[in-house]
Amino acid sequence: MPNPLLSPYHILYVDDEEKALHYFKEIFGDEYTIHIANNAVDGYRVLQEYGPKIGLLLTDQRMPGPSGVELMEHARKLNPNLVRILVTAYTDYQAAVDAVNSGRCFRYLHKPWDPDELTIVIKHALDYYHAMVEREQLLVEKAETVRHMLSSDKVSGLGILAEGLNHHLRNALTVVRAFIDLAPMKLMEEIGGAHPRDPSFWLDVQHQAQSQIERIQSLLSRLADGSHAKRLDRSDEVTLNAVLEEMINVFANSLHEKNLHVDIEIDPDLPPLRVHGGRFRQMWRLLFMEELTHLSTGDSIQISAKVKRDAAGQDHVVMYVRDTGAWEGKDKPVNLFDPFYTRSRKPDDFGVNMMACYVTMHLHGGSAEARHLAPRGLEIKLSMPLEAGAEPKQEDDFFRQLLRHEQRWKQREEMAVA
Repeated sequence: MPNPLLSPYHILYVDDEEKALHYFKEIFGDEYTIHIANNAVDGYRVLQEYGPKIGLLLTDQRMPGPSGVELMEHARKLNPNLVRILVTAYTDYQAAVDAVNSGRCFRYLHKPWDPDELTIVIKHALDYYHAMVEREQLLVEKAETVRHMLSSDKVSGLGILAEGLNHHLRNALTVVRAFIDLAPMKLMEEIGGAHPRDPSFWLDVQHQAQSQIERIQSLLSRLADGSHAKRLDRSDEVTLNAVLEEMINVFANSLHEKNLHVDIEIDPDLPPLRVHGGRFRQMWRLLFMEELTHLSTGDSIQISAKVKRDAAGQDHVVMYVRDTGAWEGKDKPVNLFDPFYTRSRKPDDFGVNMMACYVTMHLHGGSAEARHLAPRGLEIKLSMPLEAGAEPKQEDDFFRQLLRHEQRWKQREEMAVA
């Protein structure tokens, strides 16, 4: 069982002197998870096995085989954030200086190392590594936040545009629809009541035109749904199981025709959800339509949900829709919520359905994300605060947090170098 008092980050010490390795592990084994190796090749294998769990590499310079500096160079390519310390004899002083100046190592220590000094160095090194990891995570979140901001701005602008276009285009489409509905009958009248040689041609043209009109009207409606509203009235109480059962009944024939298996795993402790009933059900209708459109015969869909508590102590219901579809590698999940994004396998299909899902989650105070699964498939993650009064996420709070962390990170860096 892991010791809760241990640091979350591991240390790797590489040295060809067995006594030094044993001594190091005896002194620091109670505070840190220690890995040891007596050559650079074995040390590199440990780094590959444990990855970013290892936050600090200490290595001797002179060993049989590759040197410590060579090991640090390979380690830097494997994990750029890894803190690297070179342990040298006085005769290797120039090698140590060159390693520090070239950025290959954090600092160097002379042999024999002093346990008290090394205790302080290790603490500063792992604090520095933690700051680097935390900073990298925040930068990833920052990129995601900017993407959400751009998506929200795009959705808002398109919604305002759609509201203005709806009235004018719907009037025009009404005239076009009337003409198309009357066209077969008028054609029969023009040819004196005789049946055309190929009536299926005219019926097919009429059907295609009608479907395109419906598509335009649907596109406008969903764009208008993404207008500049700030939040939704979450006064309806629903159970997720009931909503999903309703969707399966609605799409039963289509699921059967494509032989798509739907597996639902909802946490039995999941409470009823306070939502905007109409928009929440529409979101699930659109998700099912999305899966039906892009999955192949025999694929499967797994839907799960559970409650998670975030860092601020707020409970969220987190819902996952995972499928086994063969998504094209160039179809990036981040683009799925772009209303005018088209997939390579279906260039006539826009991403308005997914945009509407994104907007619904945003107006419930939550978020929507997508990522590829290995070896194939897609995961859509929908997160929504259980508290009905939660506001859509304010990006300013995130940037204030980022600036505070930047200040802390600089302080840690200065302390580590001192």
